[in-house]
Amino acid sequence: MKKLIALLAALGLIAAACGGSDSDTEASDSGSDSGESSDGGESSSDLDELNVAYFAEWPTPNQIGQEDGSFADAVGVPINWIPFASGGEMSEAMLAGDIDISYSQGLTPFAGAINSGADLKLVGIAVSYSEADNCVVQGSLGVTRDNAAEALAGATVMTPFGNVTHYKMLSMMEFLGVDLDSLNIVQAEGGATTAAAFETGDIDVGCAFGGSVVNMLDNGGELIMTGAEHESDIGIFTYDIVSIPTSFGEEHPGVVTSFLEATDEFNATWAGDPDTNNPIIAKAAGMEDVGNFLGGPVWFAFPTIDEQLGSDWLGGNVASAMQGQVETLARLGGGEAANGDFAGAVDTSYLEAAG
Repeated sequence: MKKLIALLAALGLIAAACGGSDSDTEASDSGSDSGESSDGGESSSDLDELNVAYFAEWPTPNQIGQEDGSFADAVGVPINWIPFASGGEMSEAMLAGDIDISYSQGLTPFAGAINSGADLKLVGIAVSYSEADNCVVQGSLGVTRDNAAEALAGATVMTPFGNVTHYKMLSMMEFLGVDLDSLNIVQAEGGATTAAAFETGDIDVGCAFGGSVVNMLDNGGELIMTGAEHESDIGIFTYDIVSIPTSFGEEHPGVVTSFLEATDEFNATWAGDPDTNNPIIAKAAGMEDVGNFLGGPVWFAFPTIDEQLGSDWLGGNVASAMQGQVETLARLGGGEAANGDFAGAVDTSYLEAAG
């Protein structure tokens, strides 16, 4: 296996979607040697293996098939599931030729890579999750959205940089009238680091996703704004994507189509019986249970292929969202000015073939 994948496996990199992670996970090999796609299309026998990037502790229905190998059977090629620590690292690995498909990569780091000239394509929407990515404030500070402008002046905020969590934090603070220059913004090394700093009281606000948000809330934290309020009041919609190197899609279009097709099928399988499937997903994700991600007041939503092709997603809004995120990070966070062809980075042909 290529050098980067070997390095990741050796280091035992861990992940939670879009940026950090809370537990060690090894790459898992699973699959079939049948060499046929799920729809009987292009043979994948010319591929020895398919290298798929994903996030641990980020439970999604495709992990039903990750756990027992049936997802690889559906795609028609053995799959190496490689855990990553951030969406930015996923982009780097795809550009290096070490990753063929990134599942649930954050839109923001993908947009940043496109803005820098990366030859990658967005081919699908993995998961929508406005409530699973947020900023948590120490409950003892008594911060609300009404007093945030004054109460957060001089606060220490920990966040990953260059991903959707960073984008949401900057947008929320601006919306609430908080003086960004007054904040001590500290770059997070991962979600677990943020949660630990929050628990010890070293930071006033922790911005993260996945289990780290839950940990901070369990340790006396409060939300400043809910994910639903981000959507309704600021217009921020939070979702991850499926992305590929352009060259891989050109060389193996049937494999990409079969991957998207299988993803849609496992989404439907989960929706039909979540109680049975959630423990299977939790095991593959390296979690004790799926929590609110897939149970209770469910945080995750999985658009169908038809929905993904509509104007709310790949049919229009995704490209403009990438443009807006890059522009916001440039204006408020010191990122590069927007100069990428974001519409050109969206390729619906594989979804259309899977539909």
